[in-house]
Amino acid sequence: MKISFRKLIPLAAAIGMTFATAAHAEVVPNNGIGSNFDLKNANGDVLVSGATSLDWNQQGSGVAIGVGPFNSQAQLPVGASFQFLYQANLTSVGGGDPQLALRDLDTTSNGKKDPGTSFEYTIVARLNEVVTSSGTIGGNPTSIFGLGAGSNKVAIYYDAAANSNTADGTGFDDGEMIALLTIVQDGTTSQFTAINGTNTGQGSARLHATVDAANGDFINNAYLSGISDMLFGINFESTLNYPANAANTTGFHMGGGSMFGDYKVGANDIVFKVDGSNTFTNVPEPGSMMLLGMGMLGLVGATRRKSKKA
Repeated sequence: MKISFRKLIPLAAAIGMTFATAAHAEVVPNNGIGSNFDLKNANGDVLVSGATSLDWNQQGSGVAIGVGPFNSQAQLPVGASFQFLYQANLTSVGGGDPQLALRDLDTTSNGKKDPGTSFEYTIVARLNEVVTSSGTIGGNPTSIFGLGAGSNKVAIYYDAAANSNTADGTGFDDGEMIALLTIVQDGTTSQFTAINGTNTGQGSARLHATVDAANGDFINNAYLSGISDMLFGINFESTLNYPANAANTTGFHMGGGSMFGDYKVGANDIVFKVDGSNTFTNVPEPGSMMLLGMGMLGLVGATRRKSKKA
């Protein structure tokens, strides 16, 4: 049996054109690459057994702090750094055998529990990015990014309040944390290309995060069964788009715990729309780890001063 999941088409091939959002690739479970998992609720009820993927809201939001306003004709210089924040709610589960009706899952992010729903899952992240290379492709500014120093974390929450709100950034990290991982430099990279003169752009990225138990990282087997007690990974595939449009927000991680903290979007920040999904996979190396490929980190724009071409 094979499991398919979305894989981004390389952006470098798209010169002077709009970018493709996603294609498909396949991985084989139980051979060191792919793995199924069970998704549960707070009562321990199995929602989906043998699931293959989690699909996060296409109206997920990301923000690059302090490097705006966006300018599709400018480049960030090599060595420039910034913090990136992300938030989204779960909208569907791929594959597997549904054990309970997923209508109980609140898939909207309108700030309230919708009729007939009982809970939501959300994901948030905080990481530091640094520009490793910068140039142009067909006249379109393109940059590649690596992970910068500092606290780089990603977490998943379960919340019976189901109150995540894209508009103001509340309700994404106020539930029960069911997973916490540390994003590490090895295997983390991203890119973003702006379409010159159009004030638009699209990017993609891959993150590598590990379960660092010494620093409090964990996966709660009561919610994500078959993951925390094995070698594992997550391939997180998504697209990052500017402008944010329906995913626009005034804040990130507002009203939640101290782990991520409240952040109000400022005039020099750039907000993106982030659409992502992930599959859990085994990895043939010691220690629990998590591989994420997120299209939420890349950024090309103007700094507060006009940067020189790298």
